Amino acid sequence: MAGLSALILAIPATSFAQSYPTRQITLVVPFPAGSATDGVARRLAESLKDASGATVIVENKPGADGNLAALSVLRADPDGYTVFVTTNSTHAANASLFNTMPFDPKKDFAPVAGVMTIPMMLTVKSDSPVKTLSEFIALAKKREKPLSFASGNTSSRGAAELFKSRAGIQMQHVPYRGMPQALTDVVGGQVDTIFSDTSSGLGLVRDGSLRAIAVTSPKRISSMPDVPTIAESGLPGYELAAWVGVFVHAKTAPDIIAKLNRWITAFVNDPATVSYMGTIGATPFPSTPEELAAFADADTKRWAEIVEVAKMEKK
Repeated sequence: MAGLSALILAIPATSFAQSYPTRQITLVVPFPAGSATDGVARRLAESLKDASGATVIVENKPGADGNLAALSVLRADPDGYTVFVTTNSTHAANASLFNTMPFDPKKDFAPVAGVMTIPMMLTVKSDSPVKTLSEFIALAKKREKPLSFASGNTSSRGAAELFKSRAGIQMQHVPYRGMPQALTDVVGGQVDTIFSDTSSGLGLVRDGSLRAIAVTSPKRISSMPDVPTIAESGLPGYELAAWVGVFVHAKTAPDIIAKLNRWITAFVNDPATVSYMGTIGATPFPSTPEELAAFADADTKRWAEIVEVAKMEKK
């Protein structure tokens, strides 16, 4: 046994990486089923299954703006079988939104590949008298009781807080663990408005349950060409988008990261994926690990500015 153990320790890590995967891969998603991240992760799981020959499942772990899911990935063995499909919440915004982070997004995780970017859209219930951004701002200013806004993730809240600051209005925050329940309560009239990612909310706009007032992207999106941007509607310079990327434990073998990057990039560039992203208002974001790292660094600085400008309290 001692001799066998010594032999195993002598085998280079790349030997294990070359045979990867030999068992089930778990994609950990920090938001509930029905969210934008969950939707693209389930399509990615099917693609990875075909590319690798392994069983690939999605495990939803919502809570603490993604930090709970991040910790679960870090507690798993750094062998490439636990993969984090996450967003700017855990890898850009939370560093400025939490007084103390339970992990270091840059040191504890290794970037693998980008997946997509997603604009947000300001929406209200379809029977609301508000049809334009100027009407929304005017209503918020004349109301004695502040309008309420739901949030289903960090980007949802950040978009609203930045909007409040730029528009000079007050709104009351109503947090949710995920976008599906937040949207349900806006449709039901329990909350006045929400900045929803287009992936989660576009179907409700199309079926008439919600009305889209404006989008947070710098340009109008092809899936909703008649909906103006916030910037062109009276708040020039306003821009915010969410993004989805894939990370693994920082101690994961480089060869495994390289394999995952090839498979994920092929998925993102696949015409079927590009078409799907177009239907939900998202933009494909293929990248190398180095490009994703640089992107996350830049977005971390941007979120620090958003939190400061919007005067968002830390948790």
